[in-house]
Amino acid sequence: MATEKLYYRDPYLHTFSAQVVAVKPGWLALDRTAFYPEGGGQPADQGWLQDKRVTDVQLDEEGVIWHQVDLELETGAMVEGRLDWLRRFDHMQQHTAQHVLSQVFWQLFSAETVGFHLGEQVVTIDLAVTERDLNETALAQAEALANAKLRGKLLVRSYEVSAEMLDPNLLRKLPKVETDIRLVEIGDFDLCPCGGTHVCDLGEVGLLKVLGCEKKRGNLRVSFVAGQRAYRDYHNKHEQLLTLSQMLSEPIVGVVDAVARLQTRLKELEREEKHLRQQLLIKEAKELLASAQDLGGSNIIAQELLNSTLDEVKFLASYLAEQGPNLVLFGVPGDPYRLVAAANSQLRLAVGPLLQQVVSQHGGRGGGTPTSAQGAVPAAVGAIALEQLVTACRQVLN
Repeated sequence: MATEKLYYRDPYLHTFSAQVVAVKPGWLALDRTAFYPEGGGQPADQGWLQDKRVTDVQLDEEGVIWHQVDLELETGAMVEGRLDWLRRFDHMQQHTAQHVLSQVFWQLFSAETVGFHLGEQVVTIDLAVTERDLNETALAQAEALANAKLRGKLLVRSYEVSAEMLDPNLLRKLPKVETDIRLVEIGDFDLCPCGGTHVCDLGEVGLLKVLGCEKKRGNLRVSFVAGQRAYRDYHNKHEQLLTLSQMLSEPIVGVVDAVARLQTRLKELEREEKHLRQQLLIKEAKELLASAQDLGGSNIIAQELLNSTLDEVKFLASYLAEQGPNLVLFGVPGDPYRLVAAANSQLRLAVGPLLQQVVSQHGGRGGGTPTSAQGAVPAAVGAIALEQLVTACRQVLN
């Protein structure tokens, strides 16, 4: 027997009594319930049966609603149910706001809502349009009209009709079922089939804030929050802005300009730091060049660099290779152990294949061009691999 859906009779009902009609491990089915089961983009309600937490609610194909709860009862037992009311009312606010926003997008831009998800943090709707069709100005226009409708405090009604009573021309979208069709009516503004729970007055939503949009599977996904979520979002962002204002010693209205000035200064300092770092690396390169081994017409610089980043090692190798007929082979200890090689184009040496041959012997990976290469091997064999690479290159040069 299908479960009696108390949440349709009164969406504000949050305590009730019911009888257990079926049991399976971890789940109870009741003859009636105020718990809304997951469906239509809206998450399942949570709450308590007796003093045990209900963590999930699902509707099966026979119309029976199952409650996931760690409560061992037999069929026929009576239970007391209590919703997590703040969670339920939040869902009612978000879902009702979604109907308003979807109708607004349809009226303003003929943008049909083809997807809806009520998440823990934000709500999303997928519109059958692209970013080129709806820019930031359009999103702001939709948000403004949606909030104007919320301030109008239109009444929200939910009721069932038969398929014969439906006038498709009055609906924002057609129902997905042929029986037990439930409509949600928002004054004379919106009429849409929906099985979710909703507030009775748009004034109970209060506020809606569009957070942004992104492309998603050929549609435009719009994110928003409404009701208490929107007020909480405003509070959190105001607190963050106030903190930034205090950190920057600027009034709130001047925070953006102050951050822009800091970004400009940061870029200048980063350029100066990069220039100074390159000068230090060039000095280090000259010291390394002084220790090069003469192979008769060419030089080889081979050693481990312990206190340099991989990018710095690559810069040193490239710089040294450009200074003459030099072969540069560096090892960078770590896990994995890195090998960096560079060869002047005047040398008759293809350093990439040689490095690849060495690292493959140790299960590593690497390669490159005749004049530049890098690879990695396990840390335990790093020094050995570097020595083997040096030997292989010496043989070719000799």
